Amino acid sequence: MARERWDRNFWLGVLNGVFVAGGDAFFNSSLVLAPFLAALGASPVIIGLIPAMRVALYFLPQLLVANRLSQESHKLPFYRITSTTRNLAFLAMSMVVLFGSGLDPGLIAAVVVGMVAINATAGGIGGVPFADVTAKVVPHSRLGTFWAARNVIGGLLALGSGLVLRAILDSDISFPRNFGYLFLFGTILASIGNASFSFIREPAGEPGMRRPLIGMLRYVPGLVRTDKVLRQFLSVRFLGLVALLAEPFYGIHALENLGAPEGALGLYVIVATAASIVANFAFRVPSNRGRNLLVLQIGLACLVASLSVALLVRDYRAFAIVFLLSAVGNAGIGTAAWNLLYAIAPANERALYIGLVNSVLALPSLAPVAAGAMIIFLDLPVLLGVGLACAVVAFTLALGMRSVHELDQAALKPKASAAVQEILEEAKSVATDAEDTGDYPTEWSAGAVAAQAVAAQLEEGPEAEDEAEQDPAIEEPPVADTDTDVIDEGPVDDEDET
Repeated sequence: MARERWDRNFWLGVLNGVFVAGGDAFFNSSLVLAPFLAALGASPVIIGLIPAMRVALYFLPQLLVANRLSQESHKLPFYRITSTTRNLAFLAMSMVVLFGSGLDPGLIAAVVVGMVAINATAGGIGGVPFADVTAKVVPHSRLGTFWAARNVIGGLLALGSGLVLRAILDSDISFPRNFGYLFLFGTILASIGNASFSFIREPAGEPGMRRPLIGMLRYVPGLVRTDKVLRQFLSVRFLGLVALLAEPFYGIHALENLGAPEGALGLYVIVATAASIVANFAFRVPSNRGRNLLVLQIGLACLVASLSVALLVRDYRAFAIVFLLSAVGNAGIGTAAWNLLYAIAPANERALYIGLVNSVLALPSLAPVAAGAMIIFLDLPVLLGVGLACAVVAFTLALGMRSVHELDQAALKPKASAAVQEILEEAKSVATDAEDTGDYPTEWSAGAVAAQAVAAQLEEGPEAEDEAEQDPAIEEPPVADTDTDVIDEGPVDDEDET
C-alpha cells in the first residue's frame, strides 16, 4: 500500500512538471509574449518588464508566504487555491485575446500584463507548498529520477508545443486570434499539470513555529548568521545565478560578432535541448544516491567552461559548445539545488527555508535584466568576464561544502514519524524491563519483538544490528504463540516510506 502511494504521488508530480513545461512554451517571454505585445504597439519598457516581473513576482513573496504556511501540517490546500488562480488568470487572458479583435490594443496589452502579473504572483505563493509537499511525498533517494522525468519528458512535450506554435503563427489565422489560440493551448496544458499535483495525497507534516511577521523578519538574519550550511548554500546559489547574467545574449553575440546565419540559432536550440535532456537523465543516478553536491559541482564547472569558451571561440559553429555546456550546467544545478535544500532544511522549518532561499535568490535572478542595461555601456566580453569570475568563486566554494554532502547522505536514511517513534520507545521499554527481570509478558508478540528491534536500530544505528548478528551470546526474547494478538506493523512501514 505504501509503495502504491509512493508511485501514485510520484507520477502525479511528474505529470505536473511535464504538462506545465508544455504549457509554458506557449507563454515564453521572449518568443511569444514579447512579439505579441510589440504587435499591439506596447512600448519597449513594457515588453522588457515582462520577464523581470515574472521573476520578481514569483520569488519575492515566498518568504512572507512561508512564514504563514510553516505552521500548517497540510499545505496542499494552499497550492490548490493558487493553481486555480493561475489557471483562471491565463484563461481570462486567452478569452480576451481570442475574442477581442475589436478592442483597443492598449486595453488588450493591459489585460495581458495584468494577467501575467497575477499568474506569477499566484505561482510564487504556490511555490512554497509545492516544494514542501514534494519533499514529503518523494523519497530523497528518488528525487533525482523525479526531476529527471519531469525535465526530460517535459522538454519533449515543450518541443512539440514549439511545433504547434510555429504552425499556428505560419497559418492564415488573423492577429490577434492566432495568439489567442496559443494562449488557450498553453492554459489547457498548464491546467492539466496543476490539477495533477492537486490530486496528490499529502501526509501530515511537522508544523513549524508560529511567528508574527515582525518576529520572523528579526529571526531570519540570525538564522542565516548561525546556520553555516544554509549560508554556504545561499552563497553558492547566489553567485551561480549571477554567473548567468550574460546568457540571454549568447545568440545575439553569435549573430552580430561571429557572423552566424539566423539558421544557426536553430542549431543552438537543438544542441541545448538535446544536452539538457541527456544531462537530466544522467544526473538522476548520483542524485538518487545522495551525491547532489557532486552534481552541483559538475554543473558549476560546466558554467565555468561555457563562459571560458564564449570568451575564446571566434567561430560560430564551435560556439554551439557554449550552449551545450551551459545546458548541462543549468541541468546539474537545477537538479541538485532543490535536493540539497530539502536535505539542509529541518522538517518543521522547511517552508521557511524554501521561502527564504527563493526570496534571496530573486535578486541574482534579475541579473540578466541589469545586464541588458549595462550592455549599452559595456562590451559583452566584460559581462562574460564578470560571469566567469562569479562562476569560479561559486565552484570554489562548492568544493568546501562537505557538511552539505553529509546532510544529503543522512536524508537518504528512512525516519519514522513521531507517533511511530513513541510506539517503538514504549516497545523498547517493555523489552528492557523484561530483560532485567527475566519475566517476559505472556502477551509478548512477534510484532513487539520487531518493534523493539527497530527501536534499538534507530537509536544505536545499523552497526548494532551487525554486531547482534555476529555475537551468538545475544539471545532474542521468547515469542509467544501465534494465536496471541500481534501489533499491526503496517503503519510503521507506511510512515517510513512516506
